[in-house]
Amino acid sequence: MLLSACLIGLLCFVRLGQWSLWIDEVFTYSDSLNNNPTDNPVGYVVFGWFYRLLGDYGGTPTEWSLRILPAILGWLGIPLTYWAFSKPAGARVAAGAALLLAASTWHLYWAQNARFYTLVQDLVLLGSGFGLRALFVESKGHTRLVQMGLALLFFGLAALGHPTAAIGAGALVVAPLLMNALPLPSEFKARPLLVDSIGRVLWAVLIVGVLVSIIWVRPILALWSSNKGGGTPVHLVLTLGFFVTPILGTAGLLGVWDAWRRRMTVGVFAFVFLLVGLLVALGVALFVRVTAQYLFALLPWFCLLAALPLAPQRRETTDTYGQPQTSVERTRPLAFGFLGLLVLSGLTSCGLYLTVRAGERPAWREAYRFVWNQRDANDQIFGMAGEVAEFYLDPQSKNMRAIEAVSYLNKWRARATSRWMREDRRAWYVVNREELFDWPTSDRLEFEAMLASDCRLVRSWPLYIESRDLSVEVYLRE
Repeated sequence: MLLSACLIGLLCFVRLGQWSLWIDEVFTYSDSLNNNPTDNPVGYVVFGWFYRLLGDYGGTPTEWSLRILPAILGWLGIPLTYWAFSKPAGARVAAGAALLLAASTWHLYWAQNARFYTLVQDLVLLGSGFGLRALFVESKGHTRLVQMGLALLFFGLAALGHPTAAIGAGALVVAPLLMNALPLPSEFKARPLLVDSIGRVLWAVLIVGVLVSIIWVRPILALWSSNKGGGTPVHLVLTLGFFVTPILGTAGLLGVWDAWRRRMTVGVFAFVFLLVGLLVALGVALFVRVTAQYLFALLPWFCLLAALPLAPQRRETTDTYGQPQTSVERTRPLAFGFLGLLVLSGLTSCGLYLTVRAGERPAWREAYRFVWNQRDANDQIFGMAGEVAEFYLDPQSKNMRAIEAVSYLNKWRARATSRWMREDRRAWYVVNREELFDWPTSDRLEFEAMLASDCRLVRSWPLYIESRDLSVEVYLRE
């Protein structure tokens, strides 16, 4: 299964440069070179080093060159998933989780994005692997402390890659303490965590983490709120359900039920781990908009839950002297069939992603190059995703936030756009109508009325992904 997972994971490199960049990918490239943000230092340091290396040896950046590092990291996440879960959950369950991750269209999407998410996921997997070994694999106390220390180190690095990885770190600390505090059956209390060295470490980290979060979280929430607006848990629940998929989510719940029935401590721990992480994310979502992408690093844990039925059956027997014995039987054939259905479902979605869904990217590249080739010298160009326009229309630029190629068309510049409409010049408008819903209602209605009355649709690239409209339209006002 692990070999199959690694082979399927090569989808990360299929059509890697086919799709247009979108705005966050351009931000990653530009800010990595200019060292602008400080909230994701690990991500910007790693990607900045890589992009400078490309500039020294590869010339002008392309979609493929900007995405190859995340794709490699995404593929590495598959064997890392196996490593992280193989000791505590068993090789067969870990291989099944890796196979489900490889067949996940959500994983494929972020592996083909010039963003930090696959880097963060790999760091979270390293932290998860060491943490689970410290909690569930028998070893000397000193070794367990070292493993827990490494787990916290990698989770800390992941949080410096993206702050949301701190959710996973908090879950790793809280979940074992919570399991020992809840009135669960004794089989699920694997270690006396409240009294041994690991327990003391976890309590200390929890106390320090709460104190640090009081100082650290507030400014981050303020920044996100100003950039992304107010939040609602409904948005997080809907996006998480869409990307995890109802099929994998249901399989995960069945896996938890099977783990409870068979007294699999690691399986119940994985459920508590995810539950704590989701509750924290829902709490944050009350104040700012939180989408499922911020929980992407936890996707391997969802895959672990769905793969739990692959664990071999254990049967209690007695020997000829009446002494209890435990025999391990083969994995139930039904579990393999169930896994096969999950993988086929995931591969179907991956096939759609690579074909009719066009990588789930708006066609900004095609739209801006079309306008650039059709414009006259005195024409005005208004465009959404202005940073993307800057990348494609001025490929030598290193700072995409200094936009000169087009006049930016967004909710903050809507009034300025209306003033330009009074100019007696031809004007092009590159529009994704879904973004208009973030505009103030009066500005949106005025702009849409202008498009309908004064402009004609010249070209469009329709793309509808379930409830999302990723279509790009080009209008001309003469």
